[in-house]
Amino acid sequence: MASVITDHGPRGLAAELNGLLDLDWPTVWAGIPADETKRGYWCEGFGWQPLWFQSGLWVRTRTGARLHLASVRPGRPVTGVSYTAWQVRADVAAENASITTAAEEQHAACLAALREILGPPDPPGDQETGKAPHRLARWTFRTPEAPDFELGLHLAPGMAEGWGPGSATISLTCRGQADPGTPQGPGWRL
Repeated sequence: MASVITDHGPRGLAAELNGLLDLDWPTVWAGIPADETKRGYWCEGFGWQPLWFQSGLWVRTRTGARLHLASVRPGRPVTGVSYTAWQVRADVAAENASITTAAEEQHAACLAALREILGPPDPPGDQETGKAPHRLARWTFRTPEAPDFELGLHLAPGMAEGWGPGSATISLTCRGQADPGTPQGPGWRL
């Protein structure tokens, strides 16, 4: 039987998004303080509890969820913030099709919840791709320092082919806007 790793669902995702919308993003993008005491105060200012540092800082939010603030090390800029809304792992390859169906239904519900808060995603909207992520919806804003929001449905490679037990993850990622005039698209000002 498939294992549910995370199941915050659309309501949990909406609650977490509302918290993210209120953040002081310039302070987030500036980076995680290297000093442990200052880092504790920095997290406290956002209502977060620091958990551990692994490819960035993991924090517990006011809602009880976990966020990952991507950074190469303390004292360096944060390049992205991610939240896992839903994650399931198959025990056997025969469960892959049902996990994919459940993931697509869950993604549609999460997308509807975000549309209520952020409005429709940028064109092409919810796109289906042959690669990871399986589905991606994106919202960009012109407000300086505001993040771009991406809702992604990621399926483990080989799920459709039945290479082995697969997994599906629905996550919300916040990325810093690219420098003006940078042709690479969304990224961060390092």
